[in-house]
Amino acid sequence: MYNLTESERIAMKEPLCQEVNNPYPAKVVLPFRNSFFLLITGMKQVNKALPRLYMVSNCRELSSPDTQLPELVSTITTHLPVIIQLREKHLSAKALYDLTLKLKAAARKPDRTSLLTINERFDISLATNSDGVHLPENSCPLARVRSAAPDLLTGKSTHSLKDAVAAESDGADYLFFGPVFETPLKKRYGPPMGLDKLETVCRNVSIPVYAIGGITPQNTNHCLKHGAYGVAAMSIFSSAQNLARTLDNFQSSLDR
Repeated sequence: MYNLTESERIAMKEPLCQEVNNPYPAKVVLPFRNSFFLLITGMKQVNKALPRLYMVSNCRELSSPDTQLPELVSTITTHLPVIIQLREKHLSAKALYDLTLKLKAAARKPDRTSLLTINERFDISLATNSDGVHLPENSCPLARVRSAAPDLLTGKSTHSLKDAVAAESDGADYLFFGPVFETPLKKRYGPPMGLDKLETVCRNVSIPVYAIGGITPQNTNHCLKHGAYGVAAMSIFSSAQNLARTLDNFQSSLDR
């Protein structure tokens, strides 16, 4: 286990540090109060700050996505650290590659640690030297992706306790769980999972869980109280109108 020096403990405001029973033996995840996760993968120590706010892109809601999405990402990452997931399944590999480079440039801030992940296309993530890949429910097997791209931050969407436990076992660094609340995008799949199921998942895995589905600044604190590490959302970030206030409200909820 990695032992923090005294200066590191002071700098990190006495973080909570504990060993966890992680079924993926090559990695130990140590949770800290200041939302920092130390990932030790094999013999290589990799430090990655995991922001607690997660933005999922939706270019279909933008009239000029090639310019508007980078502008949106730049505004959000200037305001606070965030994980950005580029989730544009309709784009060709070339278009996705080009847009990824634009978002990387937009998200690069000297004083903040934001991360860029690509939905499913770990080849694009590797080619652009991005931070990670997020795998949907019916993706390429997570363990094979982990084997092919061991240094990528790898997340997985889950909708049940069984899926969550399996994803952690296969080597996921973090999970999505939802939809927690009702959302038009998922209404055809049935009722939302709710906070109780979110809490059950959070109690049974040792990696960060992001609540997703109908997330707002107002219900974020409920998710955190039920064990979520952070929250993820899509549509709420699509409009520049009142964006600064929305981000302030999210930050206020996450800092409680």
